[in-house]
Amino acid sequence: MPPADRRAFSFPKSARLLRRGEFVAVKERGRGFADGPLAASWGPRPAGPTRPGIASSTARVGIAVSSKVGDAVVRNRVKRRLREAIRHELHELPGVDLVLVARASAIRATVGDLRAWLRRAALRIAADRERRS
Repeated sequence: MPPADRRAFSFPKSARLLRRGEFVAVKERGRGFADGPLAASWGPRPAGPTRPGIASSTARVGIAVSSKVGDAVVRNRVKRRLREAIRHELHELPGVDLVLVARASAIRATVGDLRAWLRRAALRIAADRERRS
């Protein structure tokens, strides 16, 4: 795969929510829903300068997997699958801050299941943003 194609399906650090404050802000000012293997909270991107390397129209995504889901091996497997799904669907997500929380059923979810879930979530978020504007 040529380097340009590889970058098209990346999940760069600039597209991730990494700090606790970013997660808390999304939960406080955002909306959310739970469906199937994941629960989602999303909120508008904060105004002001963005991190280098990311357009303001690109979603920033954070992943949380609690110890209720399983031991470290299981949690890491869920996170790897979720990151892979995000890599393929990031360009389809609306430009919001999005926090994804894995639920117990995420253990059985395949990457394909998670990709389908993200596509449905993108439609749901876009429809909600349209209603509110």
